[in-house]
Amino acid sequence: MEALTLPDPEPATLAGRTILITGAAGALGKAAVQACVAAGARLVLLDRDVPALERLRDEILAHRPEADVGLFPLDLLGASPDHYRRLATVLADRYPALDGLLHSAAHLEFLEPMACLTPQRWFESLQVNLNAPYLLVHHLLPLLQRSKDASVVFTSDSSARRAEAYWGAYGVAKVALEALARILGREWQVSGHLRANVLVPGPVESPIRRRAFPGTESDLTCPQSLAKLYVYLLGPASRPYSGQVFTFRGERHVLRSG
Repeated sequence: MEALTLPDPEPATLAGRTILITGAAGALGKAAVQACVAAGARLVLLDRDVPALERLRDEILAHRPEADVGLFPLDLLGASPDHYRRLATVLADRYPALDGLLHSAAHLEFLEPMACLTPQRWFESLQVNLNAPYLLVHHLLPLLQRSKDASVVFTSDSSARRAEAYWGAYGVAKVALEALARILGREWQVSGHLRANVLVPGPVESPIRRRAFPGTESDLTCPQSLAKLYVYLLGPASRPYSGQVFTFRGERHVLRSG
């Protein structure tokens, strides 16, 4: 493992880049949106919560009226391949290329033994946490390939990825998601302009964390602490890395594992 000290990103680090962020209205997604806007990115925000998306866009434009922020409401839980094809068509009509994709959306209701996990909850969890990132990459790959430097970042979970008891379909999905990133990263190495990596935020204050550990953790990292890492992974500085897992360990250090 290797410790990286990330410098403060320049205001124009992501200038000229078009980036799609899923789960944009959530705790981690919103932190990523704010970091990418501050770094000059052109953003497409995807979430199922339309009022929250609109509020987020209004907040951004109130402070940065020059920002280019598009909204694409979509509930990944019920989305079919046709919805992802529609997303790709809309983006292709508006943007010449897609330079970044951050999958921050996640679905976890509660922890439970596998014996209690119903088929419906199994399929719902895999739909958002594993099928959605695959379908996004599958349908958006032509747009990503048009970019001179495209970065795909998947979000894992520091507890679920260890495949411990009671993490059920969510844990299975996160383990498989990291495998997907490694496979894509190795396949894309030959292209020289496509990369895929995984972000493991660690114990961060979020609704999912509160559902998994209700009333047991009070000293959690705020999502905004990840700002440097989001900009780093989506920006040009991360070009040497693909198929890697980046684990957040405080505001100054990131541990990278293969």
